Amino acid sequence: MTTKCTAKSVTRETGAYVRERGMRPLIATLHGSLLLLRPKGLHSEEVLDLGAAWSLAVKQRVARERAEKVAARKARRAS
Repeated sequence: MTTKCTAKSVTRETGAYVRERGMRPLIATLHGSLLLLRPKGLHSEEVLDLGAAWSLAVKQRVARERAEKVAARKARRAS
């Protein structure tokens, strides 16, 4: 069973660390279809649309698969 998105924001401290005025844990807030990221203790934040994040993830996966395919071809040619 899935939970529907409501107007209520959900904020969590992630296990990721960023170098912003020292090493700080990353705080992620999910608000509707937006993902807000900021270093803990700071007010500066970056906003990502979840659709854009999905698109970027797909592009990175495709690029990684292509690179693996090219590396495999080069390995076959070399041997």
